[in-house]
Amino acid sequence: MKIVMDQAVYVQKNDIAHLNQSDLPIPASIMMKVFGGEVVIIDDRNRYEFIKFEDEKEIEFFRQIDWMVDYNEVKDLSDEEFIKLAQTIAHEKNTIAKKYNAMSMQERRKHSEMVTQCELLDFKIYSLRDVLWMKQGNLKIQLPKEVIDSENDRSIRKLVKKLFPKKKSE
Repeated sequence: MKIVMDQAVYVQKNDIAHLNQSDLPIPASIMMKVFGGEVVIIDDRNRYEFIKFEDEKEIEFFRQIDWMVDYNEVKDLSDEEFIKLAQTIAHEKNTIAKKYNAMSMQERRKHSEMVTQCELLDFKIYSLRDVLWMKQGNLKIQLPKEVIDSENDRSIRKLVKKLFPKKKSE
């Protein structure tokens, strides 16, 4: 999961690990920030932790990745809307897989990116599941403090507007 803010983007280590395993190009600055030339183990103890990226190019890179679930886009969905979104993604994956499977072996070699697309869509479905489980209280994911503070600020502003609506000028 990623959380895109105005001046930063927060990305879970789980997504970074998946990005690293893919054959997609990754900016060197991101790799250095995450791994810093060291061996980094991402497992069940830390997979849901977030890494903050503030460089404009890094933020733009993560904004462009559509297979990473953006928390801000799904946080207010109902359980049914989560399921419909997952079904839409599964349909997209199945369409790509059917097209790929209908190709000759020679054509498949030319279009190996279709396999990557299917894998990324699978990952997106699992990420959606994680966000849904988090919302339901079945999975503990600690959102970054800046994100929580931002959500609290919006909630307070909504409440104030509800309690003290602007009077229409006559």
